[in-house]
Amino acid sequence: MNASLLPYELQLRKPAERAKELVKRILSATARPLGTIVRVATDQPAIALTFDDGPDPEETPRVLDMLAAYGAHATFFMVGRRAEAHPEVVARAASTDHAIANHSWDHASFIRLDRPARQAQLRRAAAALGPHGVPLFRPPFGEQNLASLRDARRAGFQVVAWDVVSEDWRDYPADHLVERTMRRLRRGSIVVFHDSLYVTENPSYRDRAPMREALGTLLARLSPSYRFVTVPELLALGRPVHWHHYHRLPASFHRRLS
Repeated sequence: MNASLLPYELQLRKPAERAKELVKRILSATARPLGTIVRVATDQPAIALTFDDGPDPEETPRVLDMLAAYGAHATFFMVGRRAEAHPEVVARAASTDHAIANHSWDHASFIRLDRPARQAQLRRAAAALGPHGVPLFRPPFGEQNLASLRDARRAGFQVVAWDVVSEDWRDYPADHLVERTMRRLRRGSIVVFHDSLYVTENPSYRDRAPMREALGTLLARLSPSYRFVTVPELLALGRPVHWHHYHRLPASFHRRLS
């Protein structure tokens, strides 16, 4: 399959950007022992779309329908409490060759929990996903420290973050989400979207219509040349790129959540 270079890939051909990429590759190598997967280095025209915070009985099937229309596969990082409440949605996603991964039991910030609580979160969520689950974990809010990373890895999970973020957890219009996604997209990218919002700063942000519109635009624009694959499929196509992903949001953010 021939695919034209994406805008960011063209930018990376500039000498200054190539030098920056070399530095990043060196830093990535240092992150490999205790790092978080953010993308895959590959020459294959493949991209991994991921969706957090579901399953939602209304929104997730809409996303599944859109993906099916383009023959696209994705990875759903599901909240265990919701998976337990909507097993039929989990089963549908799994039966159509999407990957089902762990996003904790109830979307608690792992850096605010002790080790037994983190272990319980992972265990309960895995039980809710049942045989559909794959051993991948994404920390809620992207928040992580060294202790929480180690606990996830001890539990048998690879921790997966992203290298492309759409910021679809706010009320941005679809064109903004498309522009943000395209800005850093490359072969092997892992893109984060949300088919639902488990918690939010503002109830108006729960509207998934802008996300779905942006998703449709990206699928229509890219699917003729690029394959949309699950994270496990992407990992088989090249070298996993690890990063020192240690992230903490302000306490004021958590106080605003509902």
